[in-house]
Amino acid sequence: MQISKSQLHNWLVIHIEGQVDSKTSSQLNDYLAQELDNNTNVALDLRQVPFMSSAGLRTLLLLYRRVETSGAALALVGLATEIADTMKVTGFYDFFIVLPDLDSLQTANKST
Repeated sequence: MQISKSQLHNWLVIHIEGQVDSKTSSQLNDYLAQELDNNTNVALDLRQVPFMSSAGLRTLLLLYRRVETSGAALALVGLATEIADTMKVTGFYDFFIVLPDLDSLQTANKST
């Protein structure tokens, strides 16, 4: 798994490439813990993530709780259909701002 970051509009964008599973979720968790600041809107660019296991979903939920507590927003960008379907079944989908592409961040906010 490859992780990088960039800034777009008022969002910290975390770009993820590869599977997020039990072998890689701790790497993502560690990266997020190091890079996140309070009150920073966070967007996870998941366009290059073809698979996410329950460990990955747990990482997303923990990130959601952390960002939400700080008063910031969390967006998931470019979710694969299979991941989105799993998130809908588990009820996780409704916690997040879900956007089709990075350009959508320009107008996204917590009410999206």
